[in-house]
Amino acid sequence: MNFAVIGHPIRHSLSPVMHHANFQALNREDTYCALNIDPKHFHHIKDIITEKRLDGFNVTIPYKIDIMKYCDEIDEAAQMIGAVNTVHIKNRKWYGYNTDGLGYLMSIESLLDDDMHILILGAGGASRAISYTLMHSHHVTVANRSLYRIKDWPFKVQSMTYNELSDLSQFDLVINTTPVGMTGFADQTMIQCDKLNKSCIVSDIIYTPEKTALLKQAELNKLKIINGLGMFVMQGAKSFEIWTGVRANKEAMTRAVQTALKGRK
Repeated sequence: MNFAVIGHPIRHSLSPVMHHANFQALNREDTYCALNIDPKHFHHIKDIITEKRLDGFNVTIPYKIDIMKYCDEIDEAAQMIGAVNTVHIKNRKWYGYNTDGLGYLMSIESLLDDDMHILILGAGGASRAISYTLMHSHHVTVANRSLYRIKDWPFKVQSMTYNELSDLSQFDLVINTTPVGMTGFADQTMIQCDKLNKSCIVSDIIYTPEKTALLKQAELNKLKIINGLGMFVMQGAKSFEIWTGVRANKEAMTRAVQTALKGRK
């Protein structure tokens, strides 16, 4: 079977490394490549994918919303999230899914208790996916500079601006979904970790660098931390399982990404 990830730019994607490690671990002869799709050619996406004879593909920035109009059917969760990151091609029909929220949940599930109070920083696509996935069993609050984006979500969560964040001690889990802390961005944080409860878990969906400023600050305050590597691997594993019906080798995928990241330092 043949798979790919599409985006623009795409050359730094670790998805091919991750998926090939999974194929090798499972003794499969599948292929997976990164396809850079120029925005001016995106309207030809059906032809491009058909020419590559793909059985499925992942979608990354900036096409997670644009790809939806080319799908024949879209999973309910992906509709609510408003974005598709996985397309399964079956009998020439395109089926759209979003594995970001589920990937995050799978990456942190062992640390979660029932009815946790969760603070999510940012209101972009990742925030929306994670919020929708977690809101069914936890109390979710989304904080952003402004609230206009959150008001358009088709599901309701508690929301507030960063300036309105007064009592951080009420939260059991804080998740940063903003690019603050990513390589190339300022070394800053959105909150002060010394205001958090000592049992609070601090999570960042960024995995490069391995520890963002937020995670370093949390660690200094002796809080449990988790970066975005697990989410990246788990969303990829879920995509593979949608395409094939086969359980992915998540351990092999994780090792491959860790090795690739070390090689970039």
